[in-house]
Amino acid sequence: MTQARIGGAVIGALALALLVGCWGGGGIRDDQTTDWPPMKISQAEDRTVVVVEAPSPGWTIEFDRSEKVSGAYRVLLTVRRPDPAFFYPQTTVEQNVITDVRAGTPVRVYRRLADHNERKPGGAYVLVDLAD
Repeated sequence: MTQARIGGAVIGALALALLVGCWGGGGIRDDQTTDWPPMKISQAEDRTVVVVEAPSPGWTIEFDRSEKVSGAYRVLLTVRRPDPAFFYPQTTVEQNVITDVRAGTPVRVYRRLADHNERKPGGAYVLVDLAD
């Protein structure tokens, strides 16, 4: 291969990586963790439930998907900020998010933050330190 072809291939690969980074949802980050908002695992019937302590009723939690990885499951959630056009009482609200993962299956929970009106959130999913 000539240097021009190698350079073109490198530039093409970098451009593709940039596009995937911008439009690919930000990826899944195992190298960063968060404990906000506080979350814990529960179960309802035969499904895993993520219990979230939202800081006010304006926050919403969405189950995006689960992925099987090395015998366990990743549970991916989007946490949406409140609509600033409304006032919400400053009281903690427990929200339960049912998943498609069978109860008792090992899970790792990831969350990303999004604005209330963001159609396609682009932030990265960050690993959540689950509360006891």
